Amino acid sequence: MGETQERISRARVVAATNRDLRKEVKAGSFRADLYHRLSVCTVSVPPLREMEGDKQLLLDHFRRLYATQSQTPQFELSEEARRLWAKYGFPGNVRELRNIVIRLTAKYPGHTVSHAELEAELDLQDENAPIPLEPPPEAEQQSPALLASAISRLQEQQPFSLDQLLADTEHSYIEAALRLANGNVSQAARLLGINRTTLYNRMESLSGES
Repeated sequence: MGETQERISRARVVAATNRDLRKEVKAGSFRADLYHRLSVCTVSVPPLREMEGDKQLLLDHFRRLYATQSQTPQFELSEEARRLWAKYGFPGNVRELRNIVIRLTAKYPGHTVSHAELEAELDLQDENAPIPLEPPPEAEQQSPALLASAISRLQEQQPFSLDQLLADTEHSYIEAALRLANGNVSQAARLLGINRTTLYNRMESLSGES
């Protein structure tokens, strides 16, 4: 790109996005030349919430798979739980659905999962009232203090890693949110301003790094 010499490549580029790149190009937030290089063949994959039949097919597939792997009987869903499953939007798509099945397999092998038990595993934060949080009165004065702290730390004659600092900070906030929420992941996610699937992924990532 931008070079006068022709080069031959046998690479195949497959790109994925959850944004409408044509709108992004018109808005000036995505390069038009890159879009036209990538959009030779576009395949639209609808989200799981629009694939009603796939929710049940994937449920049956993962139930069999993880019951076989764990050598335990499959769980069942009650009628009310099935209706909730069909209505749920799965914001985390197939990965979220799979993780829910893994948890249900571990918790309820051979049992019929009730509406309440399934609901406890779903990310329903949009349907719940947010947890009220009172911002500290000194919140507006924190930026200068943080800036001064950053300058002081960078001036120290010691090795510094921004990645480590960010990871430590993220770990501390996740631990604090879980303690305040008494271990309830959905409430902890609301405290952190993220959805539960994102919180699970970050917890897994941090545990892998430790």
